[in-house]
Amino acid sequence: MALLEIRNLVRRFGDYTAVDDISLSVEAGEFFTLLGPSGCGKTTLLRMIAGFDAPDGGRIVLDGVDLAGVPPEQRAVRTVFQNYALFPHMTVAQNIAFPLDMANTPKAQVKGRIDEALEDVRLTDFASRYPHELSGGQRQRVALARALVTHPKLLLLDEPLSALDAQLREQMQIELINLQKEVGITFIYVTHDQAEALALSHRIAVMNRGRVEQMDEPTRIYSYPTSRFVADFIGTCNLFDGTVAQIAGDGMVLDVPGMGAVKARTAPDAVLGGRGTIALRPEKTRVSAEIVRGVPDENHFKGTVKELLYMGGVTVYIVETEGGVRIETMLANSAIGRPRFFEVGDAVDVAWRVDAGHFVPEPAQG
Repeated sequence: MALLEIRNLVRRFGDYTAVDDISLSVEAGEFFTLLGPSGCGKTTLLRMIAGFDAPDGGRIVLDGVDLAGVPPEQRAVRTVFQNYALFPHMTVAQNIAFPLDMANTPKAQVKGRIDEALEDVRLTDFASRYPHELSGGQRQRVALARALVTHPKLLLLDEPLSALDAQLREQMQIELINLQKEVGITFIYVTHDQAEALALSHRIAVMNRGRVEQMDEPTRIYSYPTSRFVADFIGTCNLFDGTVAQIAGDGMVLDVPGMGAVKARTAPDAVLGGRGTIALRPEKTRVSAEIVRGVPDENHFKGTVKELLYMGGVTVYIVETEGGVRIETMLANSAIGRPRFFEVGDAVDVAWRVDAGHFVPEPAQG
């Protein structure tokens, strides 16, 4: 049995449905992420798990206990907020001790629990400091220590790294992964940052308009999106819309306006004459001044470089085909010395293997 079971959960605000009949399970010891754009319902779902918001329908069951009517302070759940919510007049140790005091923890146990929590987040020497004397990353670790000190069954994290700069955010991502492994507590993490979700999670639930679009391991969500929304929202993706013109064995052809025939591996949900999208990641393409044709399991298109973006490790190119379709591709900047590849206006060939693209069927109209 999963640690957390959410069944048919609904939350409405007037005529607006923020969470629309969501069901999911989270296993003990899992790092589970709710990912989606602003307004998709992920924070509302987190608030209902925490007990700050009451559902209009459905059930939340934690470790076999139905949480209906259980107030937040009586749930084996703790929350780390985006703004840390530390008490400025309290030291680090006093901030961490606060939930222990609220739980009437025996005095003899308090210091040991504080020391353990400080050790978990590597702040042993900071117990007597105040929040204003700490960096953003250190304040975040204090908030984590305060949440962990009561040994909850579930730790909820609502966009906890969004206030940090890029370099510190990356460091904290690594620290969160290691901390979750060390303490073994189940994490449910809310973010709109796709790269962050992919880096941290055991599983991800991609949310859109109050529903879960796809729930799976990060590698499968990235490589095998089940909807056009997921393909477009997760990372960078070329999306070629068209009609299935041919299905033969393990190969199929999509007729894409402005491109013509685009070959792909046959998908089980492809229907002759049906519409769908080929989702193609830029890193799965090749770009060159000239690519020898004749390889049967590749797509080839000629085009012109319209834009380029140097990003350090790679250069991203936007190539416009003869039919006016834009393809995003990239080259690794691995040559010794200052790399120089293509310029705007250069004629190039773009190619990709038939199995590089993933077919996503257009949802049935209903």
